[in-house]
Amino acid sequence: MLSTVIRSYPNQRTISLGIVTHRGAAHDTLPGTTQVLLQTMARGTIQHNEIEIARLIDGTGGSLFSSTEKDFSIIGAQIQPKYAIRTLDLLFEMISHPTLEETHFLIEKQNLVQIFHQVQSNPIRRMMIFDADKATFGENHPLGRSQIGTPESLEKLTKDDLQKTHHELLINPWGFAVGAISESLHKQIDQKITKFLSTQSIKAQKLQSFPQRDVPPNNLLASSAKEEGSVYLCVNIITDVSPSTIGLARFTSALLGESFGSRMFSILRDQKSFGYIAGSTLKLLDKSLVLRCYMETSPKRTEEAINSLVELLTDLSREIMSQEEYNTTRDFILGQLDLSFDDSRSTASRIINRGAHGLPPNIESGYKEIKAVSSEGINSWWKKNLLRPENVSLAIVGDINPARIQESWKRNTYSE
Repeated sequence: MLSTVIRSYPNQRTISLGIVTHRGAAHDTLPGTTQVLLQTMARGTIQHNEIEIARLIDGTGGSLFSSTEKDFSIIGAQIQPKYAIRTLDLLFEMISHPTLEETHFLIEKQNLVQIFHQVQSNPIRRMMIFDADKATFGENHPLGRSQIGTPESLEKLTKDDLQKTHHELLINPWGFAVGAISESLHKQIDQKITKFLSTQSIKAQKLQSFPQRDVPPNNLLASSAKEEGSVYLCVNIITDVSPSTIGLARFTSALLGESFGSRMFSILRDQKSFGYIAGSTLKLLDKSLVLRCYMETSPKRTEEAINSLVELLTDLSREIMSQEEYNTTRDFILGQLDLSFDDSRSTASRIINRGAHGLPPNIESGYKEIKAVSSEGINSWWKKNLLRPENVSLAIVGDINPARIQESWKRNTYSE
């Protein structure tokens, strides 16, 4: 397990630092508990109330941040270098000695209920946050549940549940600091984080193994939403996480739909005019890597859209991309990596996500991974590992006939 990851980037002007814990939303008995806990922890400690915390962080131009992922959580802050040590002390107070006041707890519960309704009212967010994971892992699978819970689960949530989750929070924790870090500050941060982790009552715990995926019939989750004017669909392609596949997957995602010159934009949006929304993204979940290709269309063109998207994906195994497309995609990714080094929080996010899933946390290795990818390698990898029915699922939301969608998906499901 990692203990502390510290990366210095002289071109950056801030530092992002904090603690990562391997307890995430998928470990919640009541969905949404960890999210409410992290938000409530930031509202007060035994030594600092909410106003004092705001003066220490916001009053210096900094910002607190927390993130509840499915399989890990982050508590951190972005701050000027001169306030780094003081900020670490404050973060450690939040983690170890939060007040968890009843008033703050109830407010954060209600805030999360409101976020749930906002997501429900936005079909593309609803599909990506709720339905895509359900279609990939199964509705009752821990990784298929939403990290923000439901109004029903949040209604049942009590302060006792919050305190119990707080006692369980520090599972295999590790610290991070990324940004404008001098040599002397590097030593101070390392000592401070090491001391905190060593003085907590943390037991080395074996990480919880999640159950096998339990996907819906035909790997399809179709949600009828008659009130929507458009239909939104997302094809999920799942594979194992490994250092050898992360570069291939990153290149493939960029090739498909991350820029205006990528295939999904140029073919599905510009040539076939299915809708304005078309794109792709990568998501790491436990030991899995999920490539998601999503798009918008009209109800009348839904089956045509499924056919076109599947054909676009299948083409990756039929033919090798041109040298021009390869060069354009590679330069786009390398440029995106360069831009990520301008912001400490963005850089930290990439490092944390890699480290939390067993990949080398050194972000600079992304350059080598991308430059090592070949067009022939993508073609071979796609053909051998991904074009299998068990690796592909579809989530779809809108004014649709689920039975017809099921038949269309059956006809289009990949075969070996």
